[in-house]
Amino acid sequence: MITRKVIQTLYSKYRKLPESPDCLDMPLLFDYAAKHHNITVDMEGPVDTLVIRSIASDSPFHRIPLERIHAIVPFEEWIAIVLHSSIIFLSRKGPKVSVHVRTENPSLFDRVTDFFRK
Repeated sequence: MITRKVIQTLYSKYRKLPESPDCLDMPLLFDYAAKHHNITVDMEGPVDTLVIRSIASDSPFHRIPLERIHAIVPFEEWIAIVLHSSIIFLSRKGPKVSVHVRTENPSLFDRVTDFFRK
């Protein structure tokens, strides 16, 4: 089960990009998620891009530059694609996709300012 704590652990553990996109576990992604999500790697453009066709083409998560992916992590029912400020969860059992977008906590200054505005 993927909880908030697991998500925070993913962000903290994979906060840096790998040395190269070649260090990503791409076979894991293709072995467990390609069937349901029609995943391809587009090497035609100026940047190699991961294309996830189970996500709408107008979504910012449809095409992801490989150089922006921090990690590919397996779970029992999901495959997580960890980016700097978001995680894409692809189901292993169907075309279901879930995206977590990291939000910034308000700074101390923001909280004090909001307190006095009330």
